[in-house]
Amino acid sequence: MLFEIITTSFAAGLVGLSYLKTSELDDGEKIKKITLNCGLCVKEGSEIKSIQLYRKKKHDWGKEYVYRIPLGLSFNDFEKKIDHLRDGLNNRKGVIDLQALQNLNFKEGLINQIKGLFENRYISDKDIVLHFDGMLHIKVLDRNMPTRINFEETMLDQCKEWEVILGETRYGFINHDMERGHITLAGATRKGKTVYLKLLITNLLNNQPENTRLTLIDLKGGLAFTRFKNVKQVENVATNLDEALLALLNVKKEMENMKEWMDKNGCEDIKEAGVDTRHFVIIDEAAQISPQILTGKEEKEKARKCEEALSEIARIGAGLGYRLVYCSQYPTADVMNKQIKQNCDTVITYKLRDAIASRVVLDEAGAEKLSVVGRAIYKTPDGVQIVQTPFIHNKQIEKLLTPHIVIKPRKEESTIEKSEETRRNTFKLEEM
Repeated sequence: MLFEIITTSFAAGLVGLSYLKTSELDDGEKIKKITLNCGLCVKEGSEIKSIQLYRKKKHDWGKEYVYRIPLGLSFNDFEKKIDHLRDGLNNRKGVIDLQALQNLNFKEGLINQIKGLFENRYISDKDIVLHFDGMLHIKVLDRNMPTRINFEETMLDQCKEWEVILGETRYGFINHDMERGHITLAGATRKGKTVYLKLLITNLLNNQPENTRLTLIDLKGGLAFTRFKNVKQVENVATNLDEALLALLNVKKEMENMKEWMDKNGCEDIKEAGVDTRHFVIIDEAAQISPQILTGKEEKEKARKCEEALSEIARIGAGLGYRLVYCSQYPTADVMNKQIKQNCDTVITYKLRDAIASRVVLDEAGAEKLSVVGRAIYKTPDGVQIVQTPFIHNKQIEKLLTPHIVIKPRKEESTIEKSEETRRNTFKLEEM
């Protein structure tokens, strides 16, 4: 009896402590105080005017606060202070979860339960998204981001048409539509880029086996694409500069044939033409085909031709059914061809070594701050999100690839001209 009174009193004390913690300034009030301390206010006579809360709304991912901003301030002023807002909302550490306290079981192991509460205290990890439509919208995203997601086959069932798995964001699990166009994929070694690349290819082969064609270029030795060499949808796996040039010239020739056929039949793009096939050109480590990086006259010329073909794919390929996935571990201005970059509407980048590399890929810093393996920045014309991409094991890949494996004859050494004569073209083009 005495023990129950003591433990109940102790638990009640913890509840009271948690209440005091949660009764601090709410995020809306904190935001107003942070903006004042950052100088986001104006003086009118003797009066200081700052943002005024208009409304707030609760969502699954957090809360949205809408403010009126005083005359004399712009949305850009608030964007410059987004780090101050984010850090200010995350300065509360070690708060005990009130809901977990209320669910304590007083009949068994109370001490261990309380110990667990302290060990698993809530660590604030909120993010901020700003938007302006005449009013200042501040989204406070407090949905917990997982530090690891394991791939499950059921994820594939959630992908429609040309969607591929992307991962968990603060808004929930999302997919990426490959019909959006070309992708720039970046990330330092062992941060998740290659794993996601293999997941993307496996996803396409599983969900669109009849309509997917692949040209894979891995100039880091070809190991990343080893498992895909004998997949029937794979046209080429290039592992050196000569093979890469041959493969890209074949793709370029196919594109020219497709364009000629579409012009003849009056089709504006691949959808109007009614062609379901999509050809994905995936290049891992763009630095190895940059004429600015390579030395030697002959190698530079081959790299220049490769880059020229990639630029052509990036410029006109999307409308013809070709999708480029352009990857680099160490993006620099020399490596990231401007024309290719400008035509890649989607960027997925994992941790990069510094802010300079981040600006090359994203046009802004941030990728250098990603600390979790598999955590990436996902940027499209619609906005920017942080995403935790799934980890897929090689055994899972092999299981999903099994139905698509064929025994391919060993390729003899050939010239570009011979390759063009014997090149397989799965498109059946007839006059409309």
